[in-house]
Amino acid sequence: MKARTILTLTAAMLAVLCASAKGRGVWLEQKHDFGAFDEDLGMVYCDFRLVNTGDEPIAIISARANCGCTRPEYSRDPIAPGDTATIRVGYDPKGRPGRFVKYVNVDLDCAPLRSALTIQGTVIGASNTLKSRFPVSCGPMKLRSKMIAYGEITKGHTGGQFLEGYNASADTLRPVVAGVPPYIKVVLEPAAVPPGDRFVISTILDSNGIGSWGVVTDSLTVAPSPSSAEKVTVETVAIIGEDFSSLSAKEREKAPVIDTDVTAIDLERISRSDAPIRRNLTITNKGKSPLIIRSISCADDAVSVALKSDTVKPGKSTQAEVTVDPSRLADKDLLNARISIIANDPEHPTTMVRVVAEVI
Repeated sequence: MKARTILTLTAAMLAVLCASAKGRGVWLEQKHDFGAFDEDLGMVYCDFRLVNTGDEPIAIISARANCGCTRPEYSRDPIAPGDTATIRVGYDPKGRPGRFVKYVNVDLDCAPLRSALTIQGTVIGASNTLKSRFPVSCGPMKLRSKMIAYGEITKGHTGGQFLEGYNASADTLRPVVAGVPPYIKVVLEPAAVPPGDRFVISTILDSNGIGSWGVVTDSLTVAPSPSSAEKVTVETVAIIGEDFSSLSAKEREKAPVIDTDVTAIDLERISRSDAPIRRNLTITNKGKSPLIIRSISCADDAVSVALKSDTVKPGKSTQAEVTVDPSRLADKDLLNARISIIANDPEHPTTMVRVVAEVI
């Protein structure tokens, strides 16, 4: 037992002596901040220095960046005890406006075996880059789009979307979002946007706050600062539908079924000087429960629809009067409008009827 203890202590001492005889790398810096700089400046560089504080030569085995825009340069030559090696790291800002944080993982043949070097900064985008990435301009503020589209949202649910912006100036911006519809909540982060940095307008739409169905459009405004006279109008659009996911097979069997007498109203040839043209559209319930027409509308300004009754008993029909005003056709050569009918038919919640004509 005593001999085993002596052997263990001897092995431990040898390990310490061997470790002390090896080389060891110490970084003089592991992080570099370029600050804010113009994209047109091109490739930027910084140096990271490694000192061998051990008793034997060491070497850099590899240096790998986490992104193709970041390029480490180094020598594989041995680093003698007391000497210093340099890893040069370059960052290419082309087409990359905004804040960045990149990493370079360095492997040595000594302790520490793996080290992480960090570069960061903010690229102030060139005009050509900003036009492609942020095409909407409002003074020093740039936006990715002038629309927030939520897609289809079933009643009782929420939908989230975001809009990205950019500060193209050399000063800090404090953007302001106003005129927000009551059913949309908005969070803008960060509140203070440094030069060349991005910001995000996050939105959540609550369908319970919307009284209509189908396509719902609204808008809000975004300004670069509270005192700015300039602002951008951003359109919001969502399609509100009914949630039929909880219906059982038996409930679906007894559900209403919508049917229209035509799939298209063909007016053949019309002239802009014609008086308003009216046609009747018959909507029939072929199901076993009352059909409720949530909405009937047409996005074309020249076409309007008036519904006689929004509730149709099983086996019964209702009429919708379709009016086409040729004077509102502007310079169109063809009328190709769509009437959208939103109903509580779980198999066909949306029904389309086209209105077509040749304009002479």
